[in-house]
Amino acid sequence: PTYRQLSRHKKLLTEDMNTTDKGYVINKAATAGSITLSSRVFGRGTDFFCKDDVVQANGGVHVIQTFLSEQLSEEIQIQGRTSRQGKRGSYQLVLLESDLESEFGVRQGEKNNVPKKDLYDWLCNVRMLKHKKQCKLMEENLSEAIEKDTATHKYFNQLIARNAEEATKEFENLYHLVKKPPMPSSLILDLAFAIDVTGSMAPYSKCIGTTIETIISGNNSILEKLKSTFPEIEFKLRVGCLGFRDFDDVQNQFQENVWNKGEHFTENIADAIRGIKSTCQQMTGGGDFAEDHIGAIHHCASNWNGIDDWTSDIKCLILLTDAPSHGLAMPSFSGKSNYDSYPTGQPDGLTLSDAASSLLSKEISLFFCSFDPSATSRTEEELSKSIKDHPDNKSERGITRIPMVPKRQPQSTVSSSNGQSKHIVFVLDESGSMQGFWGGVVCAYGKYIAKRKQSQSDSDIVSVVQFSNGSRVTVQKKTLSETPQQLPFLSGGTAFHPAALDACKLARGTPLTHTPLIIFMSDGQASDATSAAREFSLLNDHVSHQSNSDLELHVIGFGSGSSHAQLNTIAGASRSGKVHKSANTADLASVFVSIATNQNVSSLLESEISKRMSEAVSEKLSLEYFGS
Repeated sequence: PTYRQLSRHKKLLTEDMNTTDKGYVINKAATAGSITLSSRVFGRGTDFFCKDDVVQANGGVHVIQTFLSEQLSEEIQIQGRTSRQGKRGSYQLVLLESDLESEFGVRQGEKNNVPKKDLYDWLCNVRMLKHKKQCKLMEENLSEAIEKDTATHKYFNQLIARNAEEATKEFENLYHLVKKPPMPSSLILDLAFAIDVTGSMAPYSKCIGTTIETIISGNNSILEKLKSTFPEIEFKLRVGCLGFRDFDDVQNQFQENVWNKGEHFTENIADAIRGIKSTCQQMTGGGDFAEDHIGAIHHCASNWNGIDDWTSDIKCLILLTDAPSHGLAMPSFSGKSNYDSYPTGQPDGLTLSDAASSLLSKEISLFFCSFDPSATSRTEEELSKSIKDHPDNKSERGITRIPMVPKRQPQSTVSSSNGQSKHIVFVLDESGSMQGFWGGVVCAYGKYIAKRKQSQSDSDIVSVVQFSNGSRVTVQKKTLSETPQQLPFLSGGTAFHPAALDACKLARGTPLTHTPLIIFMSDGQASDATSAAREFSLLNDHVSHQSNSDLELHVIGFGSGSSHAQLNTIAGASRSGKVHKSANTADLASVFVSIATNQNVSSLLESEISKRMSEAVSEKLSLEYFGS
C-alpha cells in the first residue's frame, strides 16, 4: 500500500534500462519530492548531484541502504552518493533481520542482546566474521588445488619415467583426491537406545531417563557439542528407543516407541524424552540374571524397517544393561542357581554373528554401557570379537565399551576407590512424619547393602543412627553380612544435633583400615541444623588430618518438608558434601544405590556417551570428507 501511495514521486533505477532512461532517472533523483529505488550497482560511481535549492534547504539528498555490504568499501561508496561536491546530505542503514540471518548467519533475536549504541559495531563484526569465513574457504580451496596439482605432477613424472608400479600408486592417490566428496552442509544422526528394563535395572531407572534427556536436549546435548566442533555443518538428531526384557517375558519382551508411518525414529525430541522416561518407569521381569541382548540388538537393527528407519548419515545404538547374554555368563557366576536359564545360548537360535551382521549391514555403531562390568565383560569381549572378525566388516568397525560402575575385583583383593573399605554411617530420621514411609526407608537401606555386596565390598562395616528429637545407635560397626534386615521405628519430633554427635562419635571410631562415609536423611527441619553442621565440620577436619581427603558426606532431603537451606548447610561441612533430593521411597532407593556404587552414574553416562558420540562423528567426517 505504501509503495502505491508514492505514485509519480517514485522512480526505479535498474541495470536493464537504456542509457537515456537511466540518465533521466539519475538527474531527477536529487530533486525535491523524488524517491528513487535503485539496485546496489548504482551505489558505486553514480553521480546523484543536487542542484535543487529546496532539497539543500531541507538537509540535502538522503540515502537509505537496505542491505549490509559484505565489503566496507562498498558501504563507503554508497554513503558517498549523498553530499556530492560539498553539498549537504544524510545517510541511513535500514536492515531486515531475516536478511542478516540468510546472508550472514545471524540468529533471529541475536541483535536484541546488543545495546543500541553498539549496533553498528556489532554489524561490522558480523561482516568481518563472514569475511574471515570466506578467506578460510579460499585458503582451503587453494590448498586443495595445490594438493591435486602436486599429485598430478607426481603421476605424470612416473609415467614419463616409465615406472608403472609407482605410476599406478600415484594415479590411485590422484583419483581419491579428485573423487573426495565435498564437506556436507548438513548431517543427520540416528541415535537409538536399547534399555534393559528387567527388574535388576530398576535402581538406575531415574538416572537413565534424566541423563538421556540431558544428552539429547539442552545446552550440553550432543547436537550443541557437535555444532561447536563443526560450526559450518547443520546437525539434525533423530531418536529411537527400545525397552527389552528376557526371552521368557514373551509378550512384554520388546517395548518400543513407534511414530508416524511405523517409523522408530523421531526428530521431536520432546516426544522422544517422554517415550524414554515412560520406558524406564516399567522395569520388571527378567526371571534369571542373564538377558537377551542378542535378540535386542537384532530387533533394533533388523526389524526396524520403516521407510526412514536407519537412513541417516551416522547411526548409533546404545545398549544399557547390568547382565550378561545367555550362554556368556562368567565362570565365577555360571554355577549359581537361576543365573542363566539358557546356558547354551539364545533359544531362538540367534548368534553373536547374527547380531554382528545386522549391525554391519546398516553401518550401525554399537555402544555397550554396563552397570555391572564384571558380569558383562565376557559378553562385551565376545560381541566385540564377533564384529571385528566378521567378513562384512570392511571398515574395521568395533564396539565402544562404557563401564558405568567400577569393575568388581576378586574378593581377596577388594578395596574401595581410594584403596580402603568403607565405614558407612546411616543417620536416619524416624520422627513421626516418617512413620508411613519407614518400610520404604528400610527397603532403600537394604538395597544399599545389597549393592555393596554385589560389588564384593564385603569388608565394609555399617553403623546406623536413628533420630527424632533424640538419637540412638541401632547398628554399630557390623559387617555387610551381619547387618540386620529390619530397623525398629520409634517416633517423636526432629532435632539434628544429637544425631550428629552420635554419628561423629561412630565415625571417629572408624578402624584405620576403613574410611568413614556419612549418609544423613531427613524429611523435616530443625532449629539446631547449624550446630549439627559444626559437628560434621569438626569431623571433616579429623578425617582430613588422618587421610588427607575430605569426609564423604551425603545429605538427603526426603519429600517436600525438608529445608534445602538447612541440608546445604550440613553438606557444606565437607568440600565433598553432596545434597540429594528424593520425592518418595523409590527415589530414595535410587539415591542409596547411586551412592553405593561409589559413582555418580548420571554424570558418567552423560559425559562418556557425549564424548564417545562426538568422537564417532568426528572420525566419520575425517575419514569420509577430509580423507585423513
